[in-house]
Amino acid sequence: MVGEPGDHDGVAERVAAALSGSGLRAAVHRDTSAVPDPGAAAVVWCATGDLDDLDRVTKVTALVREHGRHGSPPRLWLVSRNARPVLDGDPVDPGVCALRGLLRVAAVEQPQSAVSWVDGDTGTAEDLADVVAELVAGTPETEVAWRAGQRYVARMARAPLAARPPRTTREVDAVVGEDEFVLRPDEDGGLDLLRLVATGEPLPAPGAGQVLLRPEACTVHFREILVALGIYPTDDGTLPALGSDAAGVVLAVGDGVEDLEPGDLVTTVITDGSGSMASHCLARADLTARIPDGFDPVDIVPSVLTYITAWHSLHDLARLRAGETVLVHSAAGGTGLAAIEVARLLGAAVIGTAGTEAKRRHLREHGVEHVFDSRGLDFAEQVLEATGGRGVDVVLNSLTGAAMRASLDLLAPGGRFVEIGKRDLYDGARVDLGKFRHGNTYTALDLVLTANEQPVVFRAAMLRVLAEIAAGRLPLLPSAVVPLTEAAEAFKQLASGDLIGRVTLAFPPVGQRVHVHAPTPEHVVRSGAAYIVTGGTRGLGLEAARWLAGAGAGRVVLGGRGDLAPGAGAVLDAIAATGCAVEVVRGDVADPETARRLVTAAGNDLRGVLHTTVVLDDAPLNAMTEGRLARVWHPKVTGLVNLHHATEGLPLDWLVVFSSMSAMLGNAGQANYAAAGSWVDAFARWRHDQGLPTLSVNWGAWGEAGRATDFAARGFDTISTADGFAALTALLRHQRVNTGVFDYQPELLFRAFPHALDNPLLAGLRTGEASHREATSTLDLRNEQPGPARGRMVQDAVVHTLAALLGTQPDAVAAHAKFTDLGLDSLLAVAFTRRLHVDLDIALTPAEVWAHPSPAELADHIDSSLGTPGGNG
Repeated sequence: MVGEPGDHDGVAERVAAALSGSGLRAAVHRDTSAVPDPGAAAVVWCATGDLDDLDRVTKVTALVREHGRHGSPPRLWLVSRNARPVLDGDPVDPGVCALRGLLRVAAVEQPQSAVSWVDGDTGTAEDLADVVAELVAGTPETEVAWRAGQRYVARMARAPLAARPPRTTREVDAVVGEDEFVLRPDEDGGLDLLRLVATGEPLPAPGAGQVLLRPEACTVHFREILVALGIYPTDDGTLPALGSDAAGVVLAVGDGVEDLEPGDLVTTVITDGSGSMASHCLARADLTARIPDGFDPVDIVPSVLTYITAWHSLHDLARLRAGETVLVHSAAGGTGLAAIEVARLLGAAVIGTAGTEAKRRHLREHGVEHVFDSRGLDFAEQVLEATGGRGVDVVLNSLTGAAMRASLDLLAPGGRFVEIGKRDLYDGARVDLGKFRHGNTYTALDLVLTANEQPVVFRAAMLRVLAEIAAGRLPLLPSAVVPLTEAAEAFKQLASGDLIGRVTLAFPPVGQRVHVHAPTPEHVVRSGAAYIVTGGTRGLGLEAARWLAGAGAGRVVLGGRGDLAPGAGAVLDAIAATGCAVEVVRGDVADPETARRLVTAAGNDLRGVLHTTVVLDDAPLNAMTEGRLARVWHPKVTGLVNLHHATEGLPLDWLVVFSSMSAMLGNAGQANYAAAGSWVDAFARWRHDQGLPTLSVNWGAWGEAGRATDFAARGFDTISTADGFAALTALLRHQRVNTGVFDYQPELLFRAFPHALDNPLLAGLRTGEASHREATSTLDLRNEQPGPARGRMVQDAVVHTLAALLGTQPDAVAAHAKFTDLGLDSLLAVAFTRRLHVDLDIALTPAEVWAHPSPAELADHIDSSLGTPGGNG
């Protein structure tokens, strides 16, 4: 057991004790610089201390490197606690997760090291028992996590984007009266998914004939239920915003508005679909009126539009007169109760229907003599019986289908049928015109149409209603009051069908802070905004600047350590032609001061940071030094930390890090790059969990710019610049946190290390070809007699193995050509020895390959080491 300094919970000792309790001998070493005894059955590194992140990577790399020098080293384990995100809400430790990249490279380069990572849970005795059981079992799994007694294993999985971006889950504080927010439904519908969303927009200014209103209350009408569910019928299929009315304070008036002024307490009706369930709303002045003295906005708002509906329907459209009878369907709802009061005011008798006994009882208790069930068709016969067979003069209808047609049959001669529902109208329901032969009429109510086409009529109804309320002749309607912050509950109350009256949303007072969801910009790149690109003086950084400018950025700050790349001037000219300003800030982003200078240069309009900086220093694990690790680490990791601190408190829409598929797949020769990439991948998750929008992309090879333009010539499918930035745009819109973007080509990626395809991590990506590849038969040369024939067999085997490794035909490999001339490098030499071990059952080291630097010379060396059959050679 290797215990790190700062392991205050004594995880190493506790695991060692548990292992001893299971019958094994376990010793704890505190010197993390010393390489444990290779004679041990296993080495367990407990990454539960407070080592510096790079220091930990360096020390574990040294351990793995030492492992590679032994033919049969002990099993190597990494044990951590709550370091990697497995379940929603799990914490993440980037410093430990950096080891993920290192271990995945080790699995490719040094399969004999058999490295596995076990991430435990809370550190309880039960959790330690799970970790110990994993260590003792020694399964082939390379990455395992235990959570509350449940075992999870890591699998790479394809992750296509959904049909449309999800809603943002990040929350921010909004101050009522200062910040703009709006109540929005989900695109998929569902009342539980209603949420307040910051708009990020400035306070709107009223136009001519408009007033700007800060709502204090509004009503949840049934229309809002249909809008929230995504089923409100419209001519063009476009759903209106939520909110049909509001009561609150006038903040500003537009040109031509003379009867209202800032500070007035008013009520208004919104007819243009712009909504009122928001921090501020614009309303037509001619549809806005002062609230009568002595009335509170929360109390009066549910009655105003509801009474306007009833008044216009019965008084203006139906011309209801004293002594007549009106049938009011759904009479216990808001409009139904208003219709009863209007009918009484006009001197008419009322017959009502309602869907529950509780509602029917409420109507009877409030003076409606005849009340019937609206959920069947028996009401028709009952209405005729109540009217002596004559029927009614007016029907105020909200029922559909057969119930609607039965209601038409209840009209007395000269009767008027007023439809206030929508469904049958938009469904094109048919009726028998014979029902109208006795002078009956059918009128469909459309208050929006009335307000737009006959505003004088609408305003007259509004003023009459307010006057009657003020005089006490129309009582305020019953209403349940729900805070705006609990809007979903208000909508569900109305949708339940059990509510009597209305539901009112009460807005929080000015100055109060409310939690709202962060805005989702309409475009990934905001028009006129400023952006920072590190590594921006060449390659993909320059192309990123071109993409930002083309998408509407107003300013791009390019960071880089050196001079602009050749040809950069043409790119900068193209950027300038878009109207985007460009500034180059030279310096090493691993220096905090450079990061601060980048942010200062961007100015107050900074909305995004693109961290593309990369330094490569590839080498196999046996040559991976402390210096090589640091050289790659600091530009990527330390630079990102500096950018994070330099932008603290700024309203960034996103921070993007260019990581690499090396961190995901473990590219041989890039342990340093994979470790740095794994750190930034985990840091992206950590930032996201702090509510800071962050994306880390594990890119494959870009074929037109950057450091991998030669990959296409090597047979790889590469990413075009246009496709790359289109993918980046989509990932940002879909609010991804860490995603790989590359063509998975295992036959090329692992050509030199075919055993990597057996890693359980890749099980979900295996193709039929990769899953059923034929095992290479081991050539049994030891049973061959020494001599020219065996020598030729050995040489042919060496040539064929090298050809397969290089991706070419055997006849293209000259036996006497130097390995360096054939394309063998230090990394491929490691792979070459592995393949020869598999193909010939011959154990070689890379040093022996370089000591015999051609296929023919190496074959002679192998042949001489074979000895004679049955001998000791």
